[in-house]
Amino acid sequence: MATPRREPGDHTIASVASVLLSLLTGEHHSGAGAARSSALVRLLLGSAPEEVAPLVGEGRWVVVHARPEGPAPDAVAASALGAALGSPLVDLGRDVVRVLVPAEREPVPQPGWTLGVSAAAGPREWPAADTQAARALARARATRTPLVRHGARPGLEDLVPRADAQAHARALLAPLAAQPALAETLRTWLSLHGSWDRTAVALDVHRNTVRQRIARCAALLDADLDDPDVRMELWFALRQG
Repeated sequence: MATPRREPGDHTIASVASVLLSLLTGEHHSGAGAARSSALVRLLLGSAPEEVAPLVGEGRWVVVHARPEGPAPDAVAASALGAALGSPLVDLGRDVVRVLVPAEREPVPQPGWTLGVSAAAGPREWPAADTQAARALARARATRTPLVRHGARPGLEDLVPRADAQAHARALLAPLAAQPALAETLRTWLSLHGSWDRTAVALDVHRNTVRQRIARCAALLDADLDDPDVRMELWFALRQG
């Protein structure tokens, strides 16, 4: 659809048009649509992701979590987002749309959406990539950034054997093990440099709830969370989860 200028509502019309066009010319005319339906059925019946992956396409993938700036997304909006990102593998949640995108199709910001993008991952790593995308989306919303990617840059943690790092993290964070909401609040709060307001936005809770949870974390961990060394060690441990 081409117009000499954008009018209110043109974006919605174009989105609907793209969805209809994808239905008319989409993959169900080839074998790909049937293969992906088969992949879904096999996953539901207990097949391992790596066994199903060849049916949805070879290579690595990124997970995108997207949240609209306006009302909760519907099926049309979700399909339009998937079409814009270049993938029909879309999951519509209550307020977040998840899209599995081939890694070579690098996601870009989309009008009206806030996006969190995982690192490229193989089938065995898809659950971890899903978590990465969720955290990237939370950070994007908190910082009012259209798109945030999970950082894949090597860091100091690469100098420590993975098993040793995980053992240290489990021991350090043991007081929070039974309360995952506290650990996630601490992780988000640290990632946002101790901002109460931005953490509240990222977690969809009141800022007083954030304060109470962080105070509870400090008490359970018997730690001074104003100490930058303590924050650094906790951040290292939380990144192992």
